[in-house]
Amino acid sequence: LQVIFVGDFFQLPPVSRGENVRFAFDSDAWKAANPVVCYLSEQHRQEDAAFLDLLNAVRRGEVEDVHYESLRSRMKRVSEKKKVTRLHTHNAEADRINDESLAEVDGKTHVFQMTTKGSRTLVDALKQNALSPETLVLKEGATVMFTRNNFDMGYVNGTLGEVVGFANSGYPIVKTKRGDRIEAVPGEWSIADGSKILAQIKQVPLRLAWAITV
Repeated sequence: LQVIFVGDFFQLPPVSRGENVRFAFDSDAWKAANPVVCYLSEQHRQEDAAFLDLLNAVRRGEVEDVHYESLRSRMKRVSEKKKVTRLHTHNAEADRINDESLAEVDGKTHVFQMTTKGSRTLVDALKQNALSPETLVLKEGATVMFTRNNFDMGYVNGTLGEVVGFANSGYPIVKTKRGDRIEAVPGEWSIADGSKILAQIKQVPLRLAWAITV
């Protein structure tokens, strides 16, 4: 059995309920497996040299004055009335802010339930990777973010907007930051073997976005 492990140990440290936090490569199982390690060193997502230098400094924990100044140059003051998405490190904190913010919005609640089919194990894997929740609760006036790419519809994963109403179909109408109005019809996430669909989930491709995790 051949296994490929893919990951980045410069990202978040291991999740642990105790004080003895150990990385995977410190385990006896890792040492027994004795894997061949290949480092991916070429960056394809960014071409801006200054930005790349900043990103690498942050991930190495070697941020210097020049990097702080670069970050400060991008800061803007916004009024308290302006809706700005807040970044948090834990889902629980982001969920709390989103739930509290939604509760403050007047109006009718609309609930969208995820539908699934296929192997339970594969469906669970799809749920973990889909950013839309199993139960999506929205109101007119809710701050939302699209959770997948759909270039034909005019949005990508991360497009921010506000629910400005609900179409005759019942699905939310989102006004994006650049002013486009998009009916957010359900999207599909699936695992296929050739033309055969092994597992599939369907949900409105949105999540609340008063706060999100990094």
